[in-house]
Amino acid sequence: MFAVIRENRDRSITHLRTCQSKEAVIIASQLEKDRVSPAERSLIRAVVMDDEGYSEVLL
Repeated sequence: MFAVIRENRDRSITHLRTCQSKEAVIIASQLEKDRVSPAERSLIRAVVMDDEGYSEVLL
């Protein structure tokens, strides 16, 4: 499963979207980054989720 997440300043994670493919999660993360200020863009990540947590999708 792919997801767009936001890492908050207190290191907690907020789930923003779930996607079915790598391509879809990359597009969704770019759309989410367009909604926030430039300073907050680095907090939004496209990730692949698994049983052990998540790994960032390389753009």
